[in-house]
Amino acid sequence: MDIDRADVASAVRALVADLLPVLAPHAMLDADSGLLVLPVGTAHADICLDALIEECARLAHSAWPSRIETWLAEKVAQVSRALTERDRLRAQVTPRLPRRERRRLVCAPHGDLLDIVVLYDGQRLTLEACERLAVPNPGRSAIEATVHHEFPALSVVDDGPLRVISGSYATSALLDAPRFLPPGPVLLAMPRYSEILACPAHPDMARELIERARRSRLGAADLCDDRLLWYHDSILRRVRISRRTGRPILPR
Repeated sequence: MDIDRADVASAVRALVADLLPVLAPHAMLDADSGLLVLPVGTAHADICLDALIEECARLAHSAWPSRIETWLAEKVAQVSRALTERDRLRAQVTPRLPRRERRRLVCAPHGDLLDIVVLYDGQRLTLEACERLAVPNPGRSAIEATVHHEFPALSVVDDGPLRVISGSYATSALLDAPRFLPPGPVLLAMPRYSEILACPAHPDMARELIERARRSRLGAADLCDDRLLWYHDSILRRVRISRRTGRPILPR
């Protein structure tokens, strides 16, 4: 005789609740939503039981306790692993990558000129490696970890009209440009991944910025971009230099 799904769901939830004190003593089963709330460190995961309920509905009742115990242990391990992975992810803003590279990596466009690339343990994360991760949304987790761990460590120093943003993930400051860049239209250089140079968008400042960026690139191991950029109101454009005058042609 078929067992009513509601009865299966109720019985499975009761068995999960019975096993929690042994296998996951800090977890709880939300009575209203029916979700398993599994805390790990300072975070928690809300886990739906629907797939487990469907599986148990196809099994003999005597097999439920063993299957639920295995499932619960798997979920605890999976969430713990995902939390560890999340802390190892970072987001790095890079110049637009070649199409072939973009197809291979976990990345997304950031405007027309830049990409956001996900790093794992400081290395660019490939799509193939991403499939082996337990963390459900590596891109979002990478940005959150960068904002939480790396942004507070960035140094922002104003040297006259020139602003220098430095730190391991300096270029990622462009994820929140209004927070780090000077107000108004600015000229930008990203000579290294660990440094952004910015100044007011005035043609007379461009030469100094270009020279400062050139010196920054000398002997650097983390070369980023040799272009001069213009930024204002979330719009980023490349600045071209006039062949006739040698002066920058600023966007209007």
